[in-house]
Amino acid sequence: DSMWLARICQFGLAAPSLVLPREFRRLRVLSRHRRRMIDDCARVRNRIHKILDRDGVRIGGVLSDVFGVNGLRILRGMVDEEPREEIVASLSRHVAAKRDTLEEALAYDLDPYSRQILGDLLDCHDHASQKIVRYDRLIREGLEDFEKQLLLLQTIPGIDRESACAILIELGPDIGVFGSAIRCAAWAGVCPGNDKSAGKRRSGRSRRGNPTLRKVLIECAHGAARTDNCQFQGYHKALRIRRGYKRAIVATAHKLLRVVYSVLRTGKPYQDPETDYEAMMVRRNAPRWIRMLRMYNIVEQDDEGCMRIKQPRRARTLRAA
Repeated sequence: DSMWLARICQFGLAAPSLVLPREFRRLRVLSRHRRRMIDDCARVRNRIHKILDRDGVRIGGVLSDVFGVNGLRILRGMVDEEPREEIVASLSRHVAAKRDTLEEALAYDLDPYSRQILGDLLDCHDHASQKIVRYDRLIREGLEDFEKQLLLLQTIPGIDRESACAILIELGPDIGVFGSAIRCAAWAGVCPGNDKSAGKRRSGRSRRGNPTLRKVLIECAHGAARTDNCQFQGYHKALRIRRGYKRAIVATAHKLLRVVYSVLRTGKPYQDPETDYEAMMVRRNAPRWIRMLRMYNIVEQDDEGCMRIKQPRRARTLRAA
C-alpha cells in the first residue's frame, strides 16, 4: 500500500492536504485555546448564577448583566461581607433607579460555604478574563500584516473583529487554495450532505469539516439573521418557515461562508444585494396559500372580484345585535 501511495504521489494523482504556514498554525492553536477559555468562563458564570439562586439572592432579575461593573461590585461586596447599604451606595448612577430593588434582592445573606465558593469562582472568572485579553493582544499582533483582510470581513453583517480574526486564522492567508466557494464550504462542514443512491436521497445531514470554523460561522449567522436590511435576515426568515430554525441557521452560515470567500477572493468590501427573500417566498407560495384558503372556505370573493376573509357566524350575530 505504501508503494502504491508513493507511485500516486509521484505522478501527481493525489490532491494535497491544506497545510497552513507555520505562523498561522501557531495562531490557530492560540485562537482555539482562546475559545476554550471563553467556554470555561461561561461555565464559571453559570455556577455563580446557581449559587446566587440557591441562596435566594435574585440580582439577576434586577441587573441586565450580573458580570458588569456594578454586578461584580455587588458580588465582591458579598464575598467580603460588606453591609448591604454600603454595597448599594457604591454603585454607579446607571442603577440609581434600581437601588431599592437591589436592597430587597440582597436581603438574604450567603452562608459561609457559599461565600467561599463564590470568591473562588470570581477569582477563576477574573483570571480567565485576563487570559482572554492577553490572547486577543497576541492574535492582534500576529495578524498585523493582514489588516486589510480583517477590515473586509468586518463589512459583512454578523462578523465583528474577534470573529474576523478566527475566520481568517482557520482559512489561512490564501483563500485561493480551495479553488471555489463550494469546496471551501465542504471543507468547513457547512454545506448540505449528499447521500443519494438509486435515485433516492436518504440523508441531508451536513458532512464533517472544520469544527472550529463551523462554530464561528454559526455564531456569526445568528448575528446576521438578526441584522435589519440585509439579505441574510430575509434568507433565514424565508427558510425557517419550511426547514426550522436550526437548519435555517446552518444554511445561513453556508451562505455567509460563500460571501466570505467572495470578499477575500476579490478584495472588495461587502455590498448587500437588493434581494427581498421574504417577497420571493410569498410570490412562490401565494398560489398554494390561496388554494388552501378556498378549500377550507375561509375566504370569499365579492362582486368586484376581490377576496376577503369570511367573518365567523358568532361575530355577525353580535354585530347584528
